[in-house]
Amino acid sequence: MFSLITPKPIKCIRFQSIMRTVKEYYIGAFSADNLFGFRMIISFSSIVILLYCIGLAALVWRAKSKGFENKFMSVLLVCEGIKASFIIAQVTPYIRSYEWLQDILWHWTIDVFFTAHITAIIMYLCIPIYYRLNRLSFMNRPSFKKHAWYIAPALGITIWLLIRTVPAFYVSDATWVVCEEGEEPTTDRWFGEDEEWRMDIEEEFKETGDCTASYEATVTTQPPGLWAIALGSPLVSLLALLFIRSSIKSYQEGDNPDFSKSLTSRSLYIGFLGKVIILLFWLGLLILIGVVNGGQVTFVDETLWRYGDPNFTERLMFFAWIFSLTLTPAAIAFEAMMFVHATLKDTVFGIDNNLRKTFTTAVFTGLGVISFIVGSELMESVIGYGAAGGVFVGLSLLAVRKPILVILDKASNRFIPSTHTPEETAYLEAYATAMEDLVITAEERKLLETVAAAYGLSDKIVKQLESEYDSSLEEE
Repeated sequence: MFSLITPKPIKCIRFQSIMRTVKEYYIGAFSADNLFGFRMIISFSSIVILLYCIGLAALVWRAKSKGFENKFMSVLLVCEGIKASFIIAQVTPYIRSYEWLQDILWHWTIDVFFTAHITAIIMYLCIPIYYRLNRLSFMNRPSFKKHAWYIAPALGITIWLLIRTVPAFYVSDATWVVCEEGEEPTTDRWFGEDEEWRMDIEEEFKETGDCTASYEATVTTQPPGLWAIALGSPLVSLLALLFIRSSIKSYQEGDNPDFSKSLTSRSLYIGFLGKVIILLFWLGLLILIGVVNGGQVTFVDETLWRYGDPNFTERLMFFAWIFSLTLTPAAIAFEAMMFVHATLKDTVFGIDNNLRKTFTTAVFTGLGVISFIVGSELMESVIGYGAAGGVFVGLSLLAVRKPILVILDKASNRFIPSTHTPEETAYLEAYATAMEDLVITAEERKLLETVAAAYGLSDKIVKQLESEYDSSLEEE
């Protein structure tokens, strides 16, 4: 059994090995060899998605702080946000001179990340407690709802503490691979005690010849248990998807159908469906890369693709490998958006419109980033100056942004339908009629006030409705 914290042996000083500086790290991160900062952009985005999920969790909790469904969803959103931040350490200087910082972030990368994974899996299995399923109606009890939302994370933490030192789940060794251009690669132990493993890694790099670039990278052991947890998430999400699908039918059937909760389950279903589709694509992409590579991709492969002298196929695999890192955060961001819509559509006015705008902006921005990277990479291989291709593709995308935004807006309307009440819809129709000439006369204003009073709409709701309609006119 391994100890909780692996003691670090005293390191030998290698005089030929010069530690990278922070400046060199970030310049290298945005170089052509590193796909013009693609990985760094993903790392920053993962932090944004983490904060986004935490913010949404707080919003959901505050919207109905005594509602157990809201508490359940808030905890799940935080777990999903943590799962999206698996490469958060890459934002910081990931170099030997900042190894002390990586020692701290390692607990987030492993302990917090996999605790969130396990907790999320448990919470997926708790879905029948909070959303009615006819076949599992015995789980839909107030007493279960009252406690499941906090028992699940407590159980997740406990399970991880019990298995984290089991060899199948324990990252026992890690080493820095140190390269100076034109010299032989060396290794510098980060943690662990398996000297034979470290020397095998060093020999594997030495077999590729002298270094073609100066860099520092890490290679760690890859316990199968951690891969099982990470790769098992899409399968458990698929089970949750089936739960939610059954929940929609359960709310629509029976003597007292609840169509409002049916719509809630529909939003959850779309969120899970989108996540499952993206994660299955991610899984398929990893399998495809492994087939082309001739075996499972390791940290050694990635490092050689990035810093070695790769051919076109290896360069393409490197791009696909880095691109695969975008899929999990993207899937979680979409899922979180739909979860919030499901939870707040009846309590927060205009949440549907705000989420649609967020979706459209995020997808268009993502397309822009990926297009820039692809254009830069293609131009780099042709003329050796990739930025020109990226700028050209970026400007082209801006030129056709309107039809793209229209398509994205239509897609978001299908995902997130309007949740206005019949009274609000009637007022919007009256306001739209009055705004045909883009001017509200005094007489029209009096008529609108009469309509609002007849439907019992407050001044605040009226202002929000009119503001929403005016915003749609500006977008057109």
